[in-house]
Amino acid sequence: MTLLVSINSPVLAKVSISPWIGYTSGGSVEDQNDNRFDLKAKSTFALSIETDLEPGRIGLFYHTESTTVDELDIDADLHYLLFQSSIYYPLGNNVAPYLGIGVGASYIDADWVKDELGFSASIFSGIEYHLSDSLTLNTQLRWLGTVVDNDTSGVCQLSAQRSESCVIRFDTSWMNQFSANAGITLRF
Repeated sequence: MTLLVSINSPVLAKVSISPWIGYTSGGSVEDQNDNRFDLKAKSTFALSIETDLEPGRIGLFYHTESTTVDELDIDADLHYLLFQSSIYYPLGNNVAPYLGIGVGASYIDADWVKDELGFSASIFSGIEYHLSDSLTLNTQLRWLGTVVDNDTSGVCQLSAQRSESCVIRFDTSWMNQFSANAGITLRF
């Protein structure tokens, strides 16, 4: 009987699904005159699907953000898909802080970007509060970094009141974003 339980243990690994709502800021573009415009901070949605790997978890993280460029009102949609790993430090009283890293890819849908796919990385930390064995409240701070196409530019309109146009592009080849998230974790 013990042999049967030990053989089935990996099959019975818990799966965690965490939907997140958050707020993300960071990233900027520049025009032909080196004027800098920030991406507007916006509310975001994310989803984690992970499995236990003691003393933490491994899995996938998806983050989506629809934003605009300050003063220009040009839309940009950003998507991250990362493979991530985290380590948990249970403190008792149903509280467990954690720290993790992730690597993967980003997709940026914007008029001024030609190469929409880029390498991405993430570092995150958070705290879980276990309500039961299958339900957890979760908070998280996350840095998201991605390689962006700063060689391609696009035409933009400076404002509704001005008829001038501009040419914009990402101001660097690496974009940093910061996200604060809250969510629940369901364990099966």
